[in-house]
Amino acid sequence: MMVNLERLVKEGVLAPIHQAFAEMIGRLDGADTVTGKGDVVLAAALVSDQLARGHVCLDLARVGDITFAGRGAREEYVTYDGWPLPGDWMARLEASPMVTTRDSLDDAENLDRPLVLDSAKQRLYLARYWHFQQRLAKNLVDRLALQPLETNEDKLAADIQRLFPDRNTPAGFDQCVAVANAVDQRLSVITGGPGTGKTTTVAKLLALRLLQLPADATLSPLKVLLMAPTGKAAQRLNESLGRATRQLPVEEAIRTALDKIRAGTIHRILEWTPLPPERGGPFRRNREFPLDADVVIVDEASMVDIGLMGRFFDAAKPDAQVILIGDRDQLASIEAGGVLSDLCGGPSSAGLHHLTQPRRSVIEQRTGLDLPSIGSATGHCLANSIVNLQYSHRFAPSSGLGRLAADIRRGDADAVCNELRAENPGQIFWIESSDTGRTLTRLVNLAVEYYSEYLTLLASSPTGSVAILKAMNRFRVLCAHREGRWGESNLNRLIAQRLEDEGLLQPRRGPYLGQPVMVTRNDYRQQLFNGDVGIVVQDSTSNGLAVLFEEPAAEGGCRLVPAALVPEMKTCFALTIHKCQGSEYHRVMVVLPDRNSPILTRELLYTAVTRVSDEIDSETGNRHSGTLYLSATETVVRQTIERQIRRTSGLRDAIEARQ
Repeated sequence: MMVNLERLVKEGVLAPIHQAFAEMIGRLDGADTVTGKGDVVLAAALVSDQLARGHVCLDLARVGDITFAGRGAREEYVTYDGWPLPGDWMARLEASPMVTTRDSLDDAENLDRPLVLDSAKQRLYLARYWHFQQRLAKNLVDRLALQPLETNEDKLAADIQRLFPDRNTPAGFDQCVAVANAVDQRLSVITGGPGTGKTTTVAKLLALRLLQLPADATLSPLKVLLMAPTGKAAQRLNESLGRATRQLPVEEAIRTALDKIRAGTIHRILEWTPLPPERGGPFRRNREFPLDADVVIVDEASMVDIGLMGRFFDAAKPDAQVILIGDRDQLASIEAGGVLSDLCGGPSSAGLHHLTQPRRSVIEQRTGLDLPSIGSATGHCLANSIVNLQYSHRFAPSSGLGRLAADIRRGDADAVCNELRAENPGQIFWIESSDTGRTLTRLVNLAVEYYSEYLTLLASSPTGSVAILKAMNRFRVLCAHREGRWGESNLNRLIAQRLEDEGLLQPRRGPYLGQPVMVTRNDYRQQLFNGDVGIVVQDSTSNGLAVLFEEPAAEGGCRLVPAALVPEMKTCFALTIHKCQGSEYHRVMVVLPDRNSPILTRELLYTAVTRVSDEIDSETGNRHSGTLYLSATETVVRQTIERQIRRTSGLRDAIEARQ
């Protein structure tokens, strides 16, 4: 049976918005169904559907791989056979007045039709996203073609070796190479997993740029912008950069200059406006009014979608130094595109990228290091721009958690299952019971045991303290789904109910004493950001309720915000894995559903597992291993490892076409 729009609508697998878009295209197309309008309408529905799933385009050659959620069958999914043949389909699209045919070298200007077909790659785009992709590719290649920054090589080598006294150790080697490689490049990508020292690398890179200024110059001429996709990520960047700066072996003037650099959100720095594009929106900063910065650093770049990344590169001065920081193996952006993964060439366990021999020689001269042989250079224009940090400071070298994360990243399902079953005392607990009721009870009991710690402290000190906040943030339940039996909503309800049974909570509608909450909307007036976590406590000044947030710079290490002034917030005994990116906890319970789901991917599990962090005792310096509880059957674990996020995109092809 052939697949068409009517069938997908009838079987309930297509959202109304995608149906409405397709029907609009059909009305504008004006051709008779016999001449192929039905195929054009179907393609329009699918490209809209794929965009909602994070894909930049529709790959006509792989349409049979699309998985739809079945109607009325909870957590069941369907695929279809009987799609139009790609060659016939493209011919009908090319003949449609709704479609324009372009190629990878297209400059994406003067797009006057809603759909764009890249016939050579068999990909269909919404015109807007074709524009984003092609503009971004051109900006990247143009920046790569610029000459490197001028440097005093003798001073640079001396400063690098001063900043990296540990460069000959595994802990310092990759960071030293990354800084030596990025310091004079117009475009750099520094990627690495959690705890690999990306922020320390940024601090040393900025210090090195400041040290390169002429001796008779002040430190102010170097204009630096730090940005992150969310307010919470920007706040974490400021905190971690401050810690890294204090440890640098540099003059006080350098530290003072670095302390003045503050991170903000990409939207805020690009000056978001509600105006439409024809009236100067959505950002005031653009090609005509670029950012006034010599160095621009984007942290958590894996979370930046193709549209926002395109706007950012439009706004960066053509000769500015741009550095992207992130983890290519983590979850991609919520919106369309996986730009960081595209630039890095997809998931990889490689250490240093395939640097060309001339670039390797430059780095060796600057660092005094011998770079290991890592294979032949790729010849790709991005080859010299990317370094992947490998050494993790988050886990001890012999840690089972470190090995587990590496196995997940490699996609080795056998090794993952073996590590989960291995003897890792106090580190890894695999809960793989097939008895749903018993498993849920065990999970809730564990959560109640750990959350009781902070609630017991709060009972004796209702106004809260930073110690209570830290106790609450030592444990978190992380779910793959938001809804369903294994989702965050149900687990939040069950945990709160059990804590009430234990006499530790009195849940009610609205804020209540002891409730852990996550802010879900930015509020710049209150300096609260999406992702901030706090506890509802008693306000000693008003006898009302307030939310206590950690604030290292404040007296006592925390601050109170009246509950009525906190923007949208939700209970967070349990969170989705997407919401916890960038956070870390000493103990983590990861809950996967008991059956396969398209949302379960290698990147999702890797992100969840790497939220676990060892603790370092501030007095003794002893390391205490973090603990992971994983609730999932072996079948689901293997299915999760085997499925990767493959965001359909032509960005890499568009870059390669311009080499």
